[in-house]
Amino acid sequence: MPKKLTRGILVGVGAFLIAFIFYQFEIFKPLEWKSWDLRLHFLSSPSKANKDIVLFFIDQDSLDVYEKQQGLPWPWPRQIYSAVIKYLERGGAKACVFDLTLSENSRYGVEDDKVFSEAMAQAKNVLLTFFLSREEREPDEASFELLSRFSLKTKTVPAKALFSSKSVTLPVENLLEAASGAGNVQFAPDDDGIYRRLPLVFRLKDMVLPSLPLAAVNFLQGEQNLQNIPFDGSGQMIIRYHGPRGTYRTYSLAAIINSWARIEEGKTPQIPAQEFSGKIVLVGTSAPGLYDLKSSPFSAVYPGTEILATAIDNLLRQEFIRIPSQVLLWGLTLILALFTGMGTSYIKRIWKIVIFFIFCLALPAGAASLAFVSGYWLDFVTPLVAIVLSFIGASLLNYSIEGRQRRFIKSVFRYYLSPDVIERIIKNPALLELGGEKREITSFFSDVAGFTTISEGLSPEELVSLLNAYLSEMTDIILSTGGTLDKYEGDAIIAFWNAPLDQPDHALRACRAALSCQRKLEELKPFFHQRFGHELSMRIGLNSGPGVVGNMGSRRRFDYTAMGDTVNLASRLEGACKQYNVPILVGNTTYELVKEGVLARAVDIIRVVGKKRPVRVYQIIAEKGELSAAQIEKVNIFNQAIESYRLRQWEKALALFQKLEDDMLSKMYIARCLSFKQFPPPDTWDGVYELKSK
Repeated sequence: MPKKLTRGILVGVGAFLIAFIFYQFEIFKPLEWKSWDLRLHFLSSPSKANKDIVLFFIDQDSLDVYEKQQGLPWPWPRQIYSAVIKYLERGGAKACVFDLTLSENSRYGVEDDKVFSEAMAQAKNVLLTFFLSREEREPDEASFELLSRFSLKTKTVPAKALFSSKSVTLPVENLLEAASGAGNVQFAPDDDGIYRRLPLVFRLKDMVLPSLPLAAVNFLQGEQNLQNIPFDGSGQMIIRYHGPRGTYRTYSLAAIINSWARIEEGKTPQIPAQEFSGKIVLVGTSAPGLYDLKSSPFSAVYPGTEILATAIDNLLRQEFIRIPSQVLLWGLTLILALFTGMGTSYIKRIWKIVIFFIFCLALPAGAASLAFVSGYWLDFVTPLVAIVLSFIGASLLNYSIEGRQRRFIKSVFRYYLSPDVIERIIKNPALLELGGEKREITSFFSDVAGFTTISEGLSPEELVSLLNAYLSEMTDIILSTGGTLDKYEGDAIIAFWNAPLDQPDHALRACRAALSCQRKLEELKPFFHQRFGHELSMRIGLNSGPGVVGNMGSRRRFDYTAMGDTVNLASRLEGACKQYNVPILVGNTTYELVKEGVLARAVDIIRVVGKKRPVRVYQIIAEKGELSAAQIEKVNIFNQAIESYRLRQWEKALALFQKLEDDMLSKMYIARCLSFKQFPPPDTWDGVYELKSK
């Protein structure tokens, strides 16, 4: 198995185990709650709320209206609630649920409670609230008898879903007696104070009592089978909110009472009672001073009655939030941790790693969102933490292992290879293995003219300083054009192009490097003369053709180098520069590759030492467009002279060469022409000049 794959797997497994341990200690729970709240914010749809559930709120406007206009401070007389019941009875509402505290007798007298209870008894669809507690209190046996009729008949209650209570606060006795149902509204939020779930069933002595939402649904649809309701690990039903405050249609209770008053007077009501035909109406409070505002995932100020309405909606339409199997959660977490660890271990480019990491983070988000739409609360934070831990672990290992390798390669080869070549080796360290490949290259050989004489006049320290200054400048130029530095041999520089990276214009790159080296050295002549007492000049040979390129040497020490006839000929051309008094000589193949972009002049046809085949050689002058018209004219005259020379037209060639007497190469040809005029070559002469030395 590849090392990177193994490393990624180990990191992924480690991240998974850490996430698993954190989960067991519930470290992620607060974050998971917040992530659930975000899902509700972004994915809930208010349009899915049950349109048959409406809310009548005793809001601040209602309080102000009755206190200022009728002198009725809070709490109101209960005859007002009787009016609400009669109004809904006239409109044909299915049920009226009072989410109000009615545990004390009306301060307006017994008759006030009696009117209210009679209205409830006549409507036969009114439900009230009671408050269960874990505190011990003196029981009221008569009230317990009345409460027992609301006890659930079912005995198949999941054990974890049954919450024990020790006491109860009930509505006034005659009100409880007239109610068609009642349920508990005392339940606690999550530890962060937000209501995300509620318990449905409670045990009080030998009774199993419902919450108010369950009592309402039991009244409307008959007693529910609790086995069909999914409970979370705490034994509670997760509330499936459909939207923020106001998701269910809301009315001010003052408008409802005013509408009933107008109906009794024979006038058109502000709100027709028929609007509530078949509706389930919850009457509650939303005024800040009445203390029934709670925190929901959508808002820190959310009417408790609207939370109960949401729970009723969930139960009526069986729209539950389920918790998926732990096997699914841990399987997903392990897969994502492994995927992240292995992917991060393989990817090297920073921008690719960043994109991959973002993609990995999107996976649990996508899975959690898809689960939400399907009605499941799939943990988001645990897989996310596993991904982050896996990414951090793999990145640190990459930095410590591969980063160290990258830094080593860069530190060792930055003086010999161009940055592009180094990056290729970093991507594929196998390039550092022994072996070679055959490919087209352009080989570069350079040497300092008269270096032996120069070195004899300098101290060792001065010689080293001169060499370092010279080689640094020339090497920078070679590397800047994408060349690969092969080696230094004293003052000689050996380099090549088109390996290991592909460079279709390798010959042109090499020519540009050679011309730039000569220009740079010309600029540095005053510096070298001032510091070392010598002016440097260099000779360069270039040749293009096939060569074997690769790591050559032993397994413990090797060089990335080029070998073959192409390289050898470049070396010979560098030596031939001395005989022709030119700074740069290139072979015919190189010339053919660059002639469209470089101005050159034909120097000769030569046969170098150790070779049988002659080769045409050229001196490159400059890139086209860099010379003046006068300079171009001189090149053209020289090329015409060479052509006449090869045609044995000695007089014509001599006349043309003499126009260029300031040129050392022309002077050499003037001497040849004069010699051939006096002693013509044999008829078999082919114009080839055979070099006698390297």
